[in-house]
Amino acid sequence: MAEQKLFEKFINSLQIDVSEYLDSKLTEFQNNLIEDATFIFKDNIIDEIKKLGGNLKKNKEKFESFLEKAEKELEGEQYKDFQKELKQMFKDYANALRKLIEKTCVAIIPVKEMPWVDVIFRSVPRIVIDKKKVNLLDNAIAYYGEIKCLISKIIIYGKMKDAEPLFAPFMGDLDLEGYKLDDSQKEPKSQIYSYVSAIIKALDSIRTSTQLEKYHAGYQRHGDPICDFLMNKSDLLTSMGKIRSGLESNRISNVSVCGIAIPFINDNTSLILVLDEGNDSDRFGKCFEALIKFSAACCGVPSSQKAGQIQTQTPSQPTGTVRTPGGQELQAWTAEELAQASQQRGGAPPPGMEYWTEENLRMMAEKRTGGIPQGMEVWTEEDLQELARKRKGGSLDIPQWEEDKDLTECVKCGYSLRKGWAECPICETPVGAKISPTPSSLPEDKPDKDKATQEQIADKKEPSESSESSKNRASKKKENSSS
Repeated sequence: MAEQKLFEKFINSLQIDVSEYLDSKLTEFQNNLIEDATFIFKDNIIDEIKKLGGNLKKNKEKFESFLEKAEKELEGEQYKDFQKELKQMFKDYANALRKLIEKTCVAIIPVKEMPWVDVIFRSVPRIVIDKKKVNLLDNAIAYYGEIKCLISKIIIYGKMKDAEPLFAPFMGDLDLEGYKLDDSQKEPKSQIYSYVSAIIKALDSIRTSTQLEKYHAGYQRHGDPICDFLMNKSDLLTSMGKIRSGLESNRISNVSVCGIAIPFINDNTSLILVLDEGNDSDRFGKCFEALIKFSAACCGVPSSQKAGQIQTQTPSQPTGTVRTPGGQELQAWTAEELAQASQQRGGAPPPGMEYWTEENLRMMAEKRTGGIPQGMEVWTEEDLQELARKRKGGSLDIPQWEEDKDLTECVKCGYSLRKGWAECPICETPVGAKISPTPSSLPEDKPDKDKATQEQIADKKEPSESSESSKNRASKKKENSSS
């Protein structure tokens, strides 16, 4: 409906930040929810749990000001066609928003003997607009934390209608709807409530679900080294399969992404998050089990490295220009300049553009070289670098041609003969035939090789005829002498 799309666009423009209403004073509902979420691993808690819950009293004036500003915006010209319906929908939305804040809670839990320093639990209430109705869904929960391993790309996990769940690579940046991290914040990124909220919202975006579908259909669910590694973990797939996603809760009809791993390059860590939308009492155990197995698996993926083992500085390379053999000058960049340019672009290619990791390129190179015919020359990366170095110097190191000593020449036409040939493929002269060259008296002192060769072959083929001619000449000479 037109009213629904217009109202959703209006709500998205408001950008309310729930973290501004988090307070240490918890309601009974919030306290009980956190107790249920932390009871499953209470023996591993080593310090006091930091608990926060939504409280409208903390910023009551700001919340009332937000509602007044929104109501005034609905008086705008762009909303006049559905103004009455939109005002009623916003009244319902305001009531649902109050309940959403009251049912929001988060707990930062210090743990021992686990992949994270802190594991974080939070409730994930949502406001869903269906036609003209505004509903609040308050059953979803999430566990997440930062592991001390750096994966090479964003990995998502999701479920699709009429297909098995899968892990898939995510190309580019998440659709955080304009949210940007503040570099001045020193706290771990996993503890920035508004940032994690933007990530959870991005899991429902069309771009995220499209990438999951593309990897399923376009790439036949395999090809990425990290995802292939995770898909081979049967215990991981079993635990992740227990999660109740938006597909099972009927909130989403086709594709639901309920898990994600995000690398933080500067911190040498990765954020692992798992979301569950179940209503049963054991959803806390299922969600946490999936998180711990997902985190442990990410610590062992082929391209991940332990924190502290990653080089923070890349060796510099010569700067300047590169001159091609034709004299054209090309700009050259150092590794630091390329890294800086990548950070300015957001650390990833433009949306929709694919990129390859070093592992991807290595695997593709192996596939290409697997079908090369035997004997065909193949250049390694070192060979190409050496050739580039010589070209940069302004000249090519081209080797001198040398005669192949393993080849012989045809005694008749001079064609090069390979070992094992029985005759010349050009003139059909047997290999090894001995033919003595015959001087020729052709004009301009140019010997007729073909004629001489033919005479020599004829002499060899008809010895009886030559002998008979000699005897006749000797007999005639004897008769003349006697007469």
